[in-house]
Amino acid sequence: MFILYADKNQLTVRQRETVTSGSVDVYPVRFEFSEDWDGLSRTAVFHGGGESRSVLLDGGGETTIPWEVLEVPGRRLLAGVRGTRGGTEVLPTLWVDLGPVWEGADTGQPAQPPTPDLWEQRLESRGSALRRDGQNLSLMSGDRTLSTVQLPKGEISVPYTIGHGLKQEGNVVAVDAVSDFSGDNTLPITAAAVQLAVGNIEALLETI
Repeated sequence: MFILYADKNQLTVRQRETVTSGSVDVYPVRFEFSEDWDGLSRTAVFHGGGESRSVLLDGGGETTIPWEVLEVPGRRLLAGVRGTRGGTEVLPTLWVDLGPVWEGADTGQPAQPPTPDLWEQRLESRGSALRRDGQNLSLMSGDRTLSTVQLPKGEISVPYTIGHGLKQEGNVVAVDAVSDFSGDNTLPITAAAVQLAVGNIEALLETI
């Protein structure tokens, strides 16, 4: 495991390990921060083998090194982190050297799925449904639980109305997302549909 400490814009390595090419999701990294980072959204950036990848940090400041930056052996692996507030970058660190990428045993496996772009990571981090299990109310993103709170004991009877953009399926209140841009354009669209639309635009641009 790597442990990195960000003291304002200075980034230092407190703990490191050996990394090999061809590795996928096996090298965890924990970022620790000085008080200069309080209130900032934090994004880790990794660079290696001519590739750069950005990963949103969770509440504990942890992530794993993206596989794309570990593909080329013999190159140096670099890491950095940047802080944003309201979508504006306010605090990037210097790069820190995590060491060389050593050549791993080649398994001949096909390429892995690409690390999601930042906009896809942000969509995945947003809740899409509420699920109640006894006295526990959970905010869900697909099948993944984002957070859970415990409800007060006893029967709860509060009148409510399902508003526009929401739908009820059994005991689950979910986001009423659409899969295309038709309609009145007031409902949220799925990440898959956005990806399809972006791909279509790129294909049209190639014909110009």
